[in-house]
Amino acid sequence: MPKIQKSQLIELISPGVTGGNQATKIQFQDQPYLRGKIIQSIEIINSSDMSASPTNNTPITNAQMQQSYLTLYLNDPSNPKNVGEWIQNVPFTIMHRIQNASANPFVRQLFELEGMVIYWEKCYITLAQPFSNTANVSFLFNVTFKG
Repeated sequence: MPKIQKSQLIELISPGVTGGNQATKIQFQDQPYLRGKIIQSIEIINSSDMSASPTNNTPITNAQMQQSYLTLYLNDPSNPKNVGEWIQNVPFTIMHRIQNASANPFVRQLFELEGMVIYWEKCYITLAQPFSNTANVSFLFNVTFKG
């Protein structure tokens, strides 16, 4: 397992809407603390891992996680000036590393990146179908980085 120098928890909220939120694409905000940082790994946290986000919203469920995909806009490690959506539609299940199914939880290997800079404001989540949530739901990402 890599040694972690620094980490930041990112919370992206899918707002609750009367009648149910029908969004299937959720855009990230700029992440000033991570701007220009070399990202090492990303992991997903769901409601089986934590009961509430730092803003007291409910994290996504296992079922919601299984319908969610992450697209990252970042630099190409072999040519750092070349940027684009080099990582597209990564299933959240690949980035979720906490095993909660048994009485003895354990963690799997982190979803590691090759030391790339992510342009968060150009990244997004795609949902296979709308969550139709009437209350806020949080997408929680623990991001490790250098710099």
